[in-house]
Amino acid sequence: MSALIWWLFPISATVIAVLWATLRARPEKPTEATKGMANLRRLADAMERPMPQEPGAPRRRNAPRENE
Repeated sequence: MSALIWWLFPISATVIAVLWATLRARPEKPTEATKGMANLRRLADAMERPMPQEPGAPRRRNAPRENE
């Protein structure tokens, strides 16, 4: 029984360390609403831009043709 109690210390320390690292790795939330809305607008603008086509890469199915 005493061996189980000794194993409780490193297991609980590992769980606490994992929780702490997970909380520290989270991205910081914006402090102002304007920053959050600006980031959302940047994301929407990036999603609207077409992906660059690499030379020699196969064409996507529904991609518009450049010569038409």
